[in-house]
Amino acid sequence: MKKPSAPVAQKDKVFSSAISKKKDWRQAAQEAAEKAKAGLSGRPCDCALFFVSEPYPGLDPAELSSLLSKALGTPALLGCNASGVIGQDREIEMEPAISLLAMSLPDVKISPFSLSEADIASLASGPDLVRTLDLYPTEKPNFLCLADPMLCDVEKLLGLFNTGYPERPVVGGMASGPAVGLRSWLALGGDAEPVAACGLALSGEISFETVVSQGCRPIGEPFIVTKADGHVLYALASRPAVEVLLETIENLSPHDRELARHSLLAGLVMNEYQSGFKRGDFLIRNIMGSDPEKGALMIGAPLRPGQTLQFQLRDAKTSTEDLEALLHNPGVKSAAHAALLFSCCGRGRGLYGAPDHDIGLIQSLRGPLPLAGFFANGEFGPIAGKNHIHGYTASLAFIR
Repeated sequence: MKKPSAPVAQKDKVFSSAISKKKDWRQAAQEAAEKAKAGLSGRPCDCALFFVSEPYPGLDPAELSSLLSKALGTPALLGCNASGVIGQDREIEMEPAISLLAMSLPDVKISPFSLSEADIASLASGPDLVRTLDLYPTEKPNFLCLADPMLCDVEKLLGLFNTGYPERPVVGGMASGPAVGLRSWLALGGDAEPVAACGLALSGEISFETVVSQGCRPIGEPFIVTKADGHVLYALASRPAVEVLLETIENLSPHDRELARHSLLAGLVMNEYQSGFKRGDFLIRNIMGSDPEKGALMIGAPLRPGQTLQFQLRDAKTSTEDLEALLHNPGVKSAAHAALLFSCCGRGRGLYGAPDHDIGLIQSLRGPLPLAGFFANGEFGPIAGKNHIHGYTASLAFIR
């Protein structure tokens, strides 16, 4: 695998990533900041993102944020804690580490934002969000957003972004501190406070190419939802949903029947006007439970009659093929200068049986790139022009 090179610069933008595994969190923060700042080659750090894999004893998020802000020389700092971090050519899971990406961005407007639980509850529409952020859709912002899974109504928040800023990407994820037995926290600027969501809006001479790899393949046939109420799926093609699911599983190969015991999901078609559906045409959602007496399934998304649903399976081979195909996207016009990766806690070593799988694939096919990221408790990214919360995905922003 190719090793990441020195920071990439074009049109005066400069990016630099760094990672530290020092056991003392203050020393780790200082080391990561010094490496990243040195990689900017004397250019000012206009903004930075940092992620902390937090089995650190006694870590103080507010002090950590202040230390990094001062060391990097930027107030535009965004970060959170996680079960693992990603940087350069490594994925570090369940071990203490700090990863960060520093950026020097002339001619880019950087707009930090923070929303409390009450703020999100009070916003009734996309235009309300536009007024709150004081940032207009005509500025074509690219959003980096982090959220607290205990405080944020993320479906509502992303719906507000979709209606307030149509076709504009929101990339990021949910902090995953609880995976290592700690409360999630978010940091913005030189402080860490209990907010529902916070982020940076980047507009001007900057663009994102987004990749959301859901890593699933469809099984059986697509069916029309004929009866549903909220998240409860009662009927597919006028038959009980449980009956259709059991029949689909029965017709699988022995290998896939075994896989369905723990890796079965539902896919909702994103474009109903297609003549046929294949991998990548679906928004993947969990099957959260069943009611055999009513023949109903609980799906992790609101449903409506007329939608097309097809059951899906997820495994390491499919996830690899999906990510590789998306990274080979023939529509890409120019090389990226840096990247951010938000990967599900369910990926990594647990899915692939070995470390550094996704980062290795990304760097070998699209790198070497300055890159940072973390293992999230839910990932944000656009599918078919609308932003969604995902599970089991690798959500990428290639930055130009």
